[in-house]
Amino acid sequence: MACRLCGGGDQWIKTVRDGAGDTFSACDPCYLASDPDSLVIVPGPMSVTGRCDECDRFLNPRELVAIRGLVKESYRGVCRACANGG
Repeated sequence: MACRLCGGGDQWIKTVRDGAGDTFSACDPCYLASDPDSLVIVPGPMSVTGRCDECDRFLNPRELVAIRGLVKESYRGVCRACANGG
């Protein structure tokens, strides 16, 4: 999916709603650069989660050092904290 604001993004891009009620995709840099009151994160067309094999926490897949695969609808791997020694 592509960011409506800059054209960038990845497979875990946020779905947001603006003040006019329009819903669209926004990458992290564009979301962070926006006025906090202008874009609100809303449920998108699909949910994406990651889960650490070491600590078993659910998190954003971007927080996984290496993704080993998709298990029970969650991307699995080792999170940055566990990879750095906890």
